[in-house]
Amino acid sequence: MTKEILKIKIHQPDAHYRVPFSYQRRFTYPIPPYSTVKGLLCNVMGITNENDKNFNELKEGLSLAIYGNYETIVREYIWFRNLKKESHISRFGLATNRVVDGTPQHPGGQMPVIVDVLHNVDLTIYIYHPAMLDEIKSTFEKPTKRASTLHLGRSEDWIVIKEVEKISVGKGTIRSLPLFCWVPSFNDLTIPTEGNDKENFKEDYKTFFSQINGNLFKLSLFYEISEDNKRTFTKFIEVKLFEKGGFRAHQFFVDESEKIPLFFAKMES
Repeated sequence: MTKEILKIKIHQPDAHYRVPFSYQRRFTYPIPPYSTVKGLLCNVMGITNENDKNFNELKEGLSLAIYGNYETIVREYIWFRNLKKESHISRFGLATNRVVDGTPQHPGGQMPVIVDVLHNVDLTIYIYHPAMLDEIKSTFEKPTKRASTLHLGRSEDWIVIKEVEKISVGKGTIRSLPLFCWVPSFNDLTIPTEGNDKENFKEDYKTFFSQINGNLFKLSLFYEISEDNKRTFTKFIEVKLFEKGGFRAHQFFVDESEKIPLFFAKMES
């Protein structure tokens, strides 16, 4: 049994994939979460909102596997500014005042923040979709439909697309991986689509997931925008962050050229 998938290699000079609920010290994941990569797909395909006809088709069949590494991590010290009137008054005392200690200052409140930033990031992203692989491939090769500058993470974290290739993968056994990756609790391309041993594969993968090393996370997949413009995440996926090394022998779909076992997570709504 083989599967056709899309492999995309990306380089980023700098990147920050923010860990939610980290504020004064903004931590970063070592690789982008699924929602961030899904946002890149929507950007490159020119999908700007959920009413786009391509949005539902994309999300219903999309599966992702994400791998990467970085050279160094640095901590940037910056000021975050809040331009609300209340924040300005709290700092300056009056709405009409902009002087502190005899020196004119920027308006609003401010807070010192530490941001963890990855340098020289290399990512390999695998995409599976039963109907849209060719369309996704062509938009990455010629991103003329993009909604904005192509980036992953912050808007200033632009990307360099190094390789876009459709490959055919089969099953194999790999026991180690020298990269960071997300390992989902359910591997979308592990279970065979036919045969009587489907449940055995499912249970075997559950055992593999319980034994592999890695911190457990619930990563966000989808969100809704409220009337007051607040973002509320409505769907999550349970994963482990694998941080390089070995693991128990198990059969996966494998990219033989990279020696990568493919841990696919389905982006269903």
